[in-house]
Amino acid sequence: MLPHKSLRRADVVASCTMMGLGIAVIYSGSQMPWTSTLTGGAAQWYLSPGLFPTVVGALLILFSARVLLTAIKEGGLQGIGEGVSNWLRRFPRNRPIHRAIIITLLMAAYIFLGLGKINFVVASSIFLFVSIAIFWWKDAQHHWVRTIGVTLAVSIGVPFVVSYLFSTFLFVPMP
Repeated sequence: MLPHKSLRRADVVASCTMMGLGIAVIYSGSQMPWTSTLTGGAAQWYLSPGLFPTVVGALLILFSARVLLTAIKEGGLQGIGEGVSNWLRRFPRNRPIHRAIIITLLMAAYIFLGLGKINFVVASSIFLFVSIAIFWWKDAQHHWVRTIGVTLAVSIGVPFVVSYLFSTFLFVPMP
């Protein structure tokens, strides 16, 4: 666990990031319709699709502001510039951050380039195969035939099973 001062500095950075995300969510909610799609009436604004994301964004800002105020009161701003510069200096050698960035990019590609543009099973299989290849193959201890076989079985089998279960038993169409 990090020392108390380091935790408060992390709280400052995280709460500012979450406040920025809250602002983005409120902006996105404001771009949605503010009349009910069920009734079409402007008098029933509480049924509008833009209300929920706007409330979530406002709560995100509110709770993040509370964390920020606590962090500032407990000395979270002291040495924050030095902490950020140390983090940036260590960034090229920080493997956990690299893994987080890679999986974020893979998920973004899966969501924005795969889903809705190609079949769900195909997009999910490609995503799983690439993810397993990147994060598991280096630990496979040179059993390449078995490793590739397991990867293919998982990356093809899981999307088929999920798609079958959702469409057959839950009556939810897959994208």
